Amino acid sequence: MRHAKSSWKETGISDHDRPLNKRGLRDAPRIADAIHDRGWTPDLILVSSSKRTLQTLSQMSNRFEGVQSEIRTEIYHATVNDLLLVLEDTAQEGTTMVLGHNPGSEILVNHLSGEWHVLPTAAAVLLVESTGQWEIQEVFRPKEIQ
Repeated sequence: MRHAKSSWKETGISDHDRPLNKRGLRDAPRIADAIHDRGWTPDLILVSSSKRTLQTLSQMSNRFEGVQSEIRTEIYHATVNDLLLVLEDTAQEGTTMVLGHNPGSEILVNHLSGEWHVLPTAAAVLLVESTGQWEIQEVFRPKEIQ
């Protein structure tokens, strides 16, 4: 999943410290509802250390309360290789959500599935592994949620 929409209003703060804007605060719980309604609730959430990803996770807590989460600094500005190492590092059975940034999110989805999907802010993709192959089950984008 890519973090929800962040604000560019505040000047003088680092990219890492940018908060969500009003749309981001609105979209994150909507995506969490859509994920939950489809039975996708993750068993583990690996989240970037940036303010906007942590706020996205907080805004999603209405549906992910009690789900284990780990802040991973290496997800911020991650390459696809960085993200693959983060995932490899988890010996987690079940569903793992990586809550990060672009372009890493789009590139990871493409690398695993062979399909290219544009992931605007707050977009989520469910990938399912079967016999060594990753397949996209569904892509959620905030503007497409009813």
